[in-house]
Amino acid sequence: MKLTNKYIIRNVADKAVAIAVEKADEKTDGVITLNPSGAFIFGLINEGATEEEIVDKFFDEYDVKKEEAAASVAKFIANLKEKGLLED
Repeated sequence: MKLTNKYIIRNVADKAVAIAVEKADEKTDGVITLNPSGAFIFGLINEGATEEEIVDKFFDEYDVKKEEAAASVAKFIANLKEKGLLED
């Protein structure tokens, strides 16, 4: 699993944003606004973590059941794939 672009994550006006480093894409103009859990997951993907590693870290970070962590991570990953931002 790999992002189609390299990103840096920054906080701008109390919002987390992922900014494309190499090139902007048509769907996001190179900027993706993220909620806190999305920024957490996106950051781990950006660092090269596997889905299983992300689920484990999400479970450790947030007060959720393991199944909820797995479902949240899977949904986020599916959303990135649907938008063409993630490769297998």
